[in-house]
Order: sequence, then C-alpha cells, then structure tokens
Amino acid sequence: MSKAKITKRVVDGAEPRAARYIVFDADITGFGLRVYPTGKKSWVFEYRPGEGGRSVQKKRITIGSTSDFTAEQARKVAEKLRARTKMGEDPQAEKATERKAMSVAALADEFLDNHASKKTSRTQDLYRDVLARIVLPKLGKMKAKDVSRADLSRLHLSWKHTPYQANKILVIAGSMYSYAGKHGIVPEGMNPARGVEKYKEEGRERYLSTDELERLGVAIREAETVGVEWNIRPDKKSKHVPKGDRRTVIGEHAAAALRLLLLTGCRLREILHLKWDNVDLERGLLFLPTSKTGKKTVVLNAPAMSVLTNLTRVGCYVIASN
Repeated sequence: MSKAKITKRVVDGAEPRAARYIVFDADITGFGLRVYPTGKKSWVFEYRPGEGGRSVQKKRITIGSTSDFTAEQARKVAEKLRARTKMGEDPQAEKATERKAMSVAALADEFLDNHASKKTSRTQDLYRDVLARIVLPKLGKMKAKDVSRADLSRLHLSWKHTPYQANKILVIAGSMYSYAGKHGIVPEGMNPARGVEKYKEEGRERYLSTDELERLGVAIREAETVGVEWNIRPDKKSKHVPKGDRRTVIGEHAAAALRLLLLTGCRLREILHLKWDNVDLERGLLFLPTSKTGKKTVVLNAPAMSVLTNLTRVGCYVIASN
C-alpha cells in the first residue's frame, strides 16, 4: 500500500495489477484510491471505529466510483467521514443498517401475512389488490421509513378520478404503517397517511324498489324453470355452440342464494360461506361468525325461512356448489 497526494494525475496513472491494491492519500488518513485488476477504480475510506487503537479492526467504506466522484469531491466526502469517526460514529455500520432497512414491498408482505390474514377473505383480497396493483409499483422499492406524507399524497392524488379507490389507498397504507410502528419497523407514530385528506365519496348504498324486487323474483323463477336465454356475440365464431334453444337453467341452490341475498341483506360471501351449523330454523336466526363487521346475528323473515326450510341439504354448506 503506497501513499501519495491523490490528484487527477495519480488517478489516471494508477495502472491495474494482478491483484487489487489501494493508493492512500498522504494528507487525509484513511482516504484512498482502490484499483481493481479489471481497471475499475473507486474511492474508499478506512478507519478504526470507536476509540480506535491498533487492537480495533479496521473498517472500510466505499465512497463511490472515480467516474462518479472527482478526486476533489471524494476528498471532501472523506474529510466528513473522518470527522464523524473522530466523534465516535461508525459510518460503515450505519450504511449497513440503512441497506438492511425494510422496503415497502417487504413491509407489505409481512403486513399481509401477520395482520391482514386475520381479516375476512374479502378484506384480505382487497388489501392484496390495492397494495399489489397501486401502492407497490410506485413505492415498493422505497425504504418504509423513508416514505413521506408527500409521497403518499401524490399517489392518492393520482387516483382522484375514482375517490373510493383513492381513499382505500390511504386506509390500507395507514393500517400498514400502524402495524409497522407497533412492531418497530418504522419509528412509532410515523404514518404518512396521517393528515392526507380523503376525497368526498358519493353514497354507494341504494335500496331496491318494490317494482325492482318483483322483477327480480320473476327473473329468478324463470331462471330455475325455463332457463335464462343467452346469445353469443355476432363477431365471435364457435364450432360447439348449440344451434337450438340457448337457455341455461340454474339449480335450486343458486336460486336460493339469490333469494337469500334479497331477503336477508347479507353480503355475498356471508351467504355463499354460510353453514347449516350457523342456521337456527327453530328461532329463525342466522349466526355469522366471520362477518366483515365481526360476529353478528341475522333475524330471518318468513320468506327467507321458507327458502331455507325447503332447500335440499347437501354437505355442510347451505349453498352447495356443483
């Protein structure tokens, strides 16, 4: 290892050898030019952490390539690093910690596995979709601790054309960062979703009119008796399309599912995942153990009771699949 006042002339004149070597600067202790057998050259800084002394093993931190930093620029960085080591800091350890800091993508994986997995399947699907389709393509490679309110606000703004979707980004990202804060992944209290104002959403709930209910009832009866007529697109060709009557008759369980959705106000998955063990026909009650809002009880009206009483039991689920 040789020493010289490192200048551009020294950099240009440093020829590659059979093995990698370092030319250390004569002025700044630890600052050097590393030369590889391939001809590649980079700036390094060596130091002994803590109180120093020959008993402490040296550490080396790479400043950058000679194509990215001139000799003068690298010298200024080395001076700052040397000043930090004199204050007892350990730049190489800090850089390693920084490199290991969890990314947003890694945080999302842990969040989905350890937190979202306790939610209903519908909520899990929603979380996975929003994170994979919207959040991760934009923020996934960032360190979780480096995401700012401005970063999330820009992402939220880019979806302002669909306020409901935009607000879901905030809700899910906010939940993810609450999890991260509780588990020490980011500083406690750090949440880039906090303070970002949600968009106003139009009402998404609408009740069917009496006329609409009657028409649906007629359609269900038609579907389970004569069948629902269908047609293929005129611009599509198929060798196996029947040329005669094109009607599909639905089974009794499909018809029952449609009627129960209309008569109970339950969500789709609450009906499709309903088990006979959760049906109390004697008292006219449904017990939903995994509803989106937690455990809940649904009181059955007479028409809903009639649907369940007359339905053929096939297996443990009320709505049997084909």
